[in-house]
Amino acid sequence: MSSNKLAMLIRVQKEREEKLQAQFVKAQQQFQLAEQKYQGLANYRTEYIQQSMQQGAIGLGGRLYNQYVAFISKLDEALSQQGRVVQQSRNVAEQRRQSWLKMQTKRKALEKLVEQAQQREQLLQQRQQQKLADEYAAQRFYQQQLAEHY
Repeated sequence: MSSNKLAMLIRVQKEREEKLQAQFVKAQQQFQLAEQKYQGLANYRTEYIQQSMQQGAIGLGGRLYNQYVAFISKLDEALSQQGRVVQQSRNVAEQRRQSWLKMQTKRKALEKLVEQAQQREQLLQQRQQQKLADEYAAQRFYQQQLAEHY
């Protein structure tokens, strides 16, 4: 395969790699956002419990206590759900990172092939030039030998 065709393949690979990198960055941002939401919920739950405990010293009626327990249960459910979102977004980000790195490896391999092809072409040209130079030198030597004998 000519180095021009390989160079075109590298350009295509670079475009794919850039697209995969952008997808990874987006997935990483979504993961970080999901993690922030999880931390926000966890912090809110902790603060709510602390405030309720301080108010609990005054005393909660039966109905308020039931509402408190129900609300904590809802917060726990939301935390559990957000935890699953965090794990899922972490998995997606890791998959995107792996895809990007795989494409990067392919591109580097193609670049190495192009470099090797260019080196082979250069070596071939050097050999051809050397052959022409040797033929020219041999021809000149032959002509000099003929000229000396006549």
